[in-house]
Amino acid sequence: ERRWKIALETATPAAMTGSFHHGSTWQGTSWIMLTDVVGTSVLTFAGVARQLGWVLTISFIIGLAPVAVYTALLMSRTSNILAKAPGARPATMGEAARITLGGDRAAGMVYFAVYGFAFLGNASYILILGQCMQGMFFQTQLCLPIATAVACVLCIPISVSVRHLSESVVLCFINLFLILAVLAVVMGKMYFVGRPSHVNTFAFAKDLSFWGVFGAASNVVYSYAGHWLYFELMVEMQKPEDFPRVFLINVPLQVCLYLLVACWGYHFAGDKAEGYFLANLPDSDAYRAASTLLFLHVLIAFLVKNVVLVRAVHKILAPSRVDVSLRESGGRRAQAEFATCAVLLLCAYWAVANAIPFFSDFLALVGSLLSGPISFVLPAVFLMGALQREAGSSEGTLELSQHMEGQPDAAMPRMSSFSSQCRDAGRRLTRFDFVACAIITGFILLSMVFGTTNTIRDIGLRIGKYGAPFDCQARVHPEKLAMLELLF
Repeated sequence: ERRWKIALETATPAAMTGSFHHGSTWQGTSWIMLTDVVGTSVLTFAGVARQLGWVLTISFIIGLAPVAVYTALLMSRTSNILAKAPGARPATMGEAARITLGGDRAAGMVYFAVYGFAFLGNASYILILGQCMQGMFFQTQLCLPIATAVACVLCIPISVSVRHLSESVVLCFINLFLILAVLAVVMGKMYFVGRPSHVNTFAFAKDLSFWGVFGAASNVVYSYAGHWLYFELMVEMQKPEDFPRVFLINVPLQVCLYLLVACWGYHFAGDKAEGYFLANLPDSDAYRAASTLLFLHVLIAFLVKNVVLVRAVHKILAPSRVDVSLRESGGRRAQAEFATCAVLLLCAYWAVANAIPFFSDFLALVGSLLSGPISFVLPAVFLMGALQREAGSSEGTLELSQHMEGQPDAAMPRMSSFSSQCRDAGRRLTRFDFVACAIITGFILLSMVFGTTNTIRDIGLRIGKYGAPFDCQARVHPEKLAMLELLF
């Protein structure tokens, strides 16, 4: 356990480059965060609006933004508290767990969750790359397993050769404008085609259910879930204490973009909106162009993030050779091992992508199972642990000094039970923090239970409608899709 935990820790971008975003200002960090968070999740918002209606869609997009900011501020507070001890500012969530929760076991569990989240995120990239291939060649009725396999083959050359990340701010900017170009093409085509007469929109969706609310909300949760990277961004800033200022740029742009896509898509597609934004377009040159731009966007995002996971696997299997370059002794073997890990991971991505071949449901499942706990619950846990550690350190120092001075009533500090530590940590939160964290945790738990259940039910319905996992899942012509809607 210790071995793979250390492997994951040393596979982070900061460990791989020494300076992924070294010395960045808060403005630069804000744009880097924006390019990481604003990605393929925005493509689900038209489908979210169809499931929820106007009121709840707008409420969740606006309401979850301050929740995301608040939990990020909890992480900033945790980082600043821990930084009071030399060298204790955490660079990853796993490091924060080890420091605040008491050891390698907690760190290992957090690393497993975070990198599991990253693995599923990469699998969703393969799924969307396959759907982009179907869009680029829509006249051929390309089957999804074949399309995703071709996408994996196209990813192999760079996946097996790129072993280190370098400064990527320019690449991040390019990728941000690629996704904006995709949205512009889709929204422009929808505008020129116009709103069909049979499309209806509702303040609250007609088939809205308690379960469906949390299922759709999981997609919005996923769209705000960039917290797994925040500790690393903080430690690489010129002034980590300026981290909260990044949201002065991020939040207005993020909320406005999300609202624009959701409202635009719902207005033109209404109760016929698809969970995959591009699927709302008819077969056309615009659909092909949007698919091509999205393919490039996802390909860049996948290749950058995949290096972290490949290095982590390589570090577990061959820790002594993970940093051996090709020109050094043993370099060929190290390169072959890295390439093998990359290909095996691509195969795993392919299997997961085709096991859940419905994009919006895939992201909703990841959002309900992992995004919420990682991004909205763990920050509160880390802060309570940091406050408890800070108080325990000062109290322990006082008790130890009293004992050393020979005071009769002083005793050596003793470790309290875990339950009492939790109670003490909870008491150290302000009343506002305690109430806010309780409400957020309750919402995330409801989302995990009801959102996951609803998403699994929706996957079952889609299997009956479009076919089972690993079936062809070719793009359905919009006219045939309308007929399927009547049947199901």
